[in-house]
Amino acid sequence: MVVTALAGLTLMAVLVVLSTAGTVWLVKVRPAVEHDPDTQFWYLFGGLCILLPAVLITAALNRWAGAALAVLAAGTWWWTNRVVARRMRLLADADARQTDDAERRALSARHNAVLDRWRRYELDPAEAIDFPAMSDVRVPETSAMVKAMALAELLRRSTGPGGTAEYRAAVAVLESAFRTAEDAAAQAAAGSS
Repeated sequence: MVVTALAGLTLMAVLVVLSTAGTVWLVKVRPAVEHDPDTQFWYLFGGLCILLPAVLITAALNRWAGAALAVLAAGTWWWTNRVVARRMRLLADADARQTDDAERRALSARHNAVLDRWRRYELDPAEAIDFPAMSDVRVPETSAMVKAMALAELLRRSTGPGGTAEYRAAVAVLESAFRTAEDAAAQAAAGSS
């Protein structure tokens, strides 16, 4: 008789733990995945339809066993809630890192595009002769462009907090400084002709 009661209590304890953990997980995770706020209510309702009868029937038979199951359900709820919250935080952090990495790759491509355009003035002898101001750092616009290049290159390697925002701003400044230097070099070339 005692063995049967103990086996029944163990079975109810397993049912309480599984239904509580499953309900908490469903209530926390599924509505965000399904994009339906009503699902949270229905998952909670379904879980309680399993959990409450298990605890109440056990409490009707033995109040100490019912109290133990209620405490077990509360502890399982607390533990599962923490585990699910941590998992969701880790997933959100991974998504943020992935978005940040994608943005940094796009910024790096814009940065490289400006450097490729500038290399044309440095490496092509015809362009260097036609637009000498693009290589002359005594020209204020070219000097500003070279400083913007150095800052953008420094921030490209920066991985600290806010590094992407600073790099985004530096690439925008570099693009603007390059256009200004290119316009000034074109005007200087047209004026010397």
